[in-house]
This record gives sequence, structure tokens and C-alpha cells, in this order.
Amino acid sequence: MKQLALSVITALPVAGLAGCNSNRAATANNTPSATESTAAGETNSPQVFTGEIMDSACAAMGSHDQMMKQEGAKNAKDWTMKCVAAGSKLVLYDAANKTTYELDDQTVAKSFAGQKVKVTGTHDDKTRTLHVQEIGPS
Repeated sequence: MKQLALSVITALPVAGLAGCNSNRAATANNTPSATESTAAGETNSPQVFTGEIMDSACAAMGSHDQMMKQEGAKNAKDWTMKCVAAGSKLVLYDAANKTTYELDDQTVAKSFAGQKVKVTGTHDDKTRTLHVQEIGPS
């Protein structure tokens, strides 16, 4: 699967792609606990979360900047989508709190890749996932 993804993005050097998919397991680092949880670990009512929709690998590094500069990427959206094609997942990254939230709706998130957004939804502590109800610009 990794080789298939690499063949799709032939314009990027292998070293650049390694940054895109090497930290997939770290997508939910620093996820805070919700203050009110059900037995299943999900918050009772929807909350608003803010941050940037980015790929899980760049979120684990805290920014796209290093990889974009190294690879000469045009913008955050293009870079995010290249990393997703290489195996990363779309996440919400809150730079102010250095918190990464996995998103259950990758399709809606895709149209906001590289953008600062507000996500309305519930947070499941056990799976460390935001159950997206709505995404909009911040």
C-alpha cells in the first residue's frame, strides 16, 4: 500500500513523503479529557473545537512549515492532500493547545484541508475522536 501511495506522488522525494506518513500512530497525542463524559467516554453535548485541518504527520510535528519549506510546497492545502494521499489522515490541530483531534468524517474535512476552522461535535475520550457535526471557517 505504501509503495502504491508513493507511486501516485512521484513529484515528491522519498524523504519528504517519509514525513507525511511516519507519524500516523501519533495522531491523537495530547488529546485532553472532556469534562463531562458518558460511560462510553463521549461528551454529552456538542462542543466547538478550533484549529487547522491538517494531515496527522504534520500535526504530530506541530506544523506544516518544516516539510513545506523542505519540499517547496505551494500552500498548506496542497501539502496536506499530498500527505493524505501518502497515508496520513486528516485531523484537527489546535496549535494554541498543541492538541490533535482525530476526525470521524474525513470527507467533510477534506474540503477544509489547510484551513483554520471551527468544528462542532462531540469528543470521544476512549477513541480520541471528534464525531463531526459541522465544520466551518473560523
